[in-house]
Amino acid sequence: MTIKAAFFDLDDTLVLTGEADKRAFAALSALAKSKNAAVDTDALITAFKKRFKATPWDVTYKVEVTEWRAGMWLESLQEQNINDKELADAIQKCFDDTRLGDFPFIPGTKEMLASFKERGVKVVIITNGHHFIQHEKLKACKAADLFEYIIVGGDEVLAGRKEKPDAGIFQKACAMAGVSAEEAVHVGDSLSTDVQGGINAGLAATIWVSKSLADPPAEGPQPTFTVRTATETIDCIDKLEQRPVEE
Repeated sequence: MTIKAAFFDLDDTLVLTGEADKRAFAALSALAKSKNAAVDTDALITAFKKRFKATPWDVTYKVEVTEWRAGMWLESLQEQNINDKELADAIQKCFDDTRLGDFPFIPGTKEMLASFKERGVKVVIITNGHHFIQHEKLKACKAADLFEYIIVGGDEVLAGRKEKPDAGIFQKACAMAGVSAEEAVHVGDSLSTDVQGGINAGLAATIWVSKSLADPPAEGPQPTFTVRTATETIDCIDKLEQRPVEE
């Protein structure tokens, strides 16, 4: 078996988005307290996350996503009888600026991609999410400097197509890279979108990023490999190709 392409998820696979979010929540908490000492920041963030989980953006796309999320902060403030749109707007700006102000690829990404280039392996990012938000993240980590091919699920949705785990988005990646499904692997942290999507598309292998290396639930999709970090992808490909794994 020869692997000719490796597809990668973005959030919490190539970039530690969860860690960036933690920094952003800490920064906006400090901001909110400095503007209004009465704000219960823990309750505020909890209320916002509840709204975010339900509807992270306007599904009709009539309201710009930043405005939508500022509106969720305002509603969360209003739960504490604080009706301050200016503060809500400032909180959302603080979140965005803090998160994207330090949004690098995980250590070892450039070296991994250089190894792929030496082998002639094509690399593609396939990321789900709102088109504006994901493109801002991609700009922040300078993804286009390292990846020739990038597919944003939100763009696919706007075009009437589907994002992960639909097989079509992986088929599009295969076409971009000029490979068959059997010549590609996909790497990501989500069992439901990344692993299931790779299975749906009939890829050669799926590689699940799990810091704990925990076994996936028996009733769910089963990855071919489980790794702590995406930079272990080359070792997985070596195993598929039955090459000696470098120490």
